[in-house]
Amino acid sequence: MFTTVNRDAASDTAEPGSVGHVGSESALASRRQLLPGIGALGAGIAWVVWAAINARTHGGLDAGAAAVGERLARVGALLMVAWNVLLLPAAVALDAAMRTSASEVTRLVTLAGIASLLFWAYGGATHTITPTLEVSYLALSAFWWGGLGVHLRRTRPMFGMFTLILAAFALWDATLTAFEPISFSLYLTAAPKLPLAIVWDFWVAWTFLSPPASGRSVDLTPDASRV
Repeated sequence: MFTTVNRDAASDTAEPGSVGHVGSESALASRRQLLPGIGALGAGIAWVVWAAINARTHGGLDAGAAAVGERLARVGALLMVAWNVLLLPAAVALDAAMRTSASEVTRLVTLAGIASLLFWAYGGATHTITPTLEVSYLALSAFWWGGLGVHLRRTRPMFGMFTLILAAFALWDATLTAFEPISFSLYLTAAPKLPLAIVWDFWVAWTFLSPPASGRSVDLTPDASRV
């Protein structure tokens, strides 16, 4: 027992750059990335389950309890809350990963993302997704993804470009929703946002759960290696 305590103490007090220091730093980085990674993975799974049920019921979850029954409607609402709340740790972690280059714009981008997730979760939990609320969280999410995409293009070009495309579809969805009623064929042009958002959640999960070979935290600062 004493040997274990001494070994832990030695690793805690190890010189920077030493094997013990690098090992403890790697373990700490892994623990910090676990929650946002698992949360994003859970959010993606919640999206997939919701989309599968909605397709199976021919859009019944969109229509509400009158179409699918009270029990299944509650399941749909819980899934909606889940994919938003589970993404909150990733939103905070992404902000922390960009912290060295943080500016007022960066903080606003993160706040917009968190607000969009909370608005959507609230609307889903209370069954009060009004057109105004929907436009609000869609526009906020577009701003969030757009800001993230611009930043990510410097460090992870493919992920950054994908995020910008997702932001564009979210903004288009918000625009169409703001001008409802519109033709169904025009509304379908915003449909890619759903599968893109699902892929984005899984991509975020992979980013956090597959750290760099160095074992350090996910680094999204401009000096990070391009991935």
